[in-house]
Amino acid sequence: MDNPDFLIVGGGSAGATLAARLSEDPATRVLLVEAGPDTPPQATPADIVDTFPSSALNPNYFWPKLEAARFADGALHPFPQARVMGGGSSVMGLVALRGMPSDYDAWAAAGAEGWGWSDVVRYFRKAENDLDRDQSQSAARPYTIRRIPANEWPGFVTAMERAAVTRGLPIVPDINENPGDGFFPMPVSQSGDIRSTSPSCYLTQSVRKRSNLAIITEARVTALHFDGTRACGAVVERGGETIRIDAREVVLSAGAIHSPAILLRAGVGPAEELKRLGITPVADRRGVGRNLQNHPYLHFAVTLPPRSRLASQLRRFAIAGIRQSSGLEGGTEADMLIFIFGRVSPRSYGPDLAMLGAALYAPYSRGSVTLATPDAATPPNIDFRMLEDPRDAPRMAKAGRLVETLLLDPAVANSYSDAFLLPPTMALNQFNRQGLVGGLLAAAAKVALNLPAPLSRALIGPAIRPGRWFANRHGRSPLTDAEILGAAVPMAHPSGTCAIGRKDDPMAVVDSTCRVYGVQNLRVVDASVMPRIPAANTNLPTIMVAERAADLIKSSTTA
Repeated sequence: MDNPDFLIVGGGSAGATLAARLSEDPATRVLLVEAGPDTPPQATPADIVDTFPSSALNPNYFWPKLEAARFADGALHPFPQARVMGGGSSVMGLVALRGMPSDYDAWAAAGAEGWGWSDVVRYFRKAENDLDRDQSQSAARPYTIRRIPANEWPGFVTAMERAAVTRGLPIVPDINENPGDGFFPMPVSQSGDIRSTSPSCYLTQSVRKRSNLAIITEARVTALHFDGTRACGAVVERGGETIRIDAREVVLSAGAIHSPAILLRAGVGPAEELKRLGITPVADRRGVGRNLQNHPYLHFAVTLPPRSRLASQLRRFAIAGIRQSSGLEGGTEADMLIFIFGRVSPRSYGPDLAMLGAALYAPYSRGSVTLATPDAATPPNIDFRMLEDPRDAPRMAKAGRLVETLLLDPAVANSYSDAFLLPPTMALNQFNRQGLVGGLLAAAAKVALNLPAPLSRALIGPAIRPGRWFANRHGRSPLTDAEILGAAVPMAHPSGTCAIGRKDDPMAVVDSTCRVYGVQNLRVVDASVMPRIPAANTNLPTIMVAERAADLIKSSTTA
């Protein structure tokens, strides 16, 4: 497609949604460019369709050599960012949370006019095809969500529910419509047996047949092209060929790591910093790449006797959750989130363990995305500076203590064999390996997890260091705060690096219609525009951002 009205860079949770919505107008020509492979209808890879997040284990769906510093010490660790059609929606753990109303009211207070809770809730409802809600008064919605029915829950999860109620937490059937503290069945992005992704729900066969929509995949945008301060298009590399695509307007939907990196390479960012890299500034915006936020979390695992396990044929991952307010300094409503997972692997031993995640969902710590070099082939520097704000570590520790306390509840302790704190790595990666080695390890794990508990415990301990065993119904070895905090890692929820804000706020990057300040014909629509990370996994809020941005763009185009 030559000279489209909109060139959308990135086909992730936001980009695929935006492309579908903008191309609803047959007079609007839309070109979507995605760096990774396509996932077309009827030909979506099985590991992406899977309702267990097997796709998270496939390195072909992620940007290579991307690393991040978790803490202020600067030590680098691999950091996963999706490079596949659908972005995070194609590789995430399927959790579909909106966040808290106060999250979005804080956006509005920070200068994101029109993005308060009363403004955005209708866009969540516009997207959500929630199978557990009354659909009789609703038009068809694209993004299917459901909850795992209680009759499929493993005994361990049922025991956790009882313990939560004993602690005074209410049971909340629909945490999205009734946000707050409580125990709840986890809303997940799936139908009965198929994952919901932004391409499967928005870039359907009928949408792809539109003559005004074109899609290019395995094509990386390496630069933006400007005429003065007016964005004119982008430079794209595909299959060894470099081409220039001109467009009336460019929309970056490359995510909170790559969207700011593209802006910085194009000269939109802190002017002095860009000059030191040999980049000519186009617009001096200090906030580009700053305000980086993420949720810190850690994992526990419990070995399960057969009576407490998920049925072996079920491919369920996130089953239930707990929201609780920390009540500590700086604490906000429902700032702690506990995940309860039913299996740890797609392989046969997967249900023999359950996993729990403890997360701080309202962090104050802020990091940055900066350039190492102007070369688009060099990954950007990612520095999360997790737990740096003094209000974060105590609340993160309390979230870990909440899980520890629940696991020590007698009713819960009788449902598992042993409890372990896991090391600070992506949890699914430590339980799963690919290829022949992975198959051999899986077979060994199946045997080890079904040995008598003392033998199983002795085999698991050395394999998870510096994590360790800490409890069963017969005794415990208390965890220290240092151990809990040392197990924390960033989730795959980067946000905030191109934040919406007022024009006179030097850290704001885009206005309330997602236009980049200081230039023309350039917008950002993805998780990077969020002024504050919501108390939710960011996929569903990002789809909401794209839904609302599509309406704002349509309104500004016709005005």
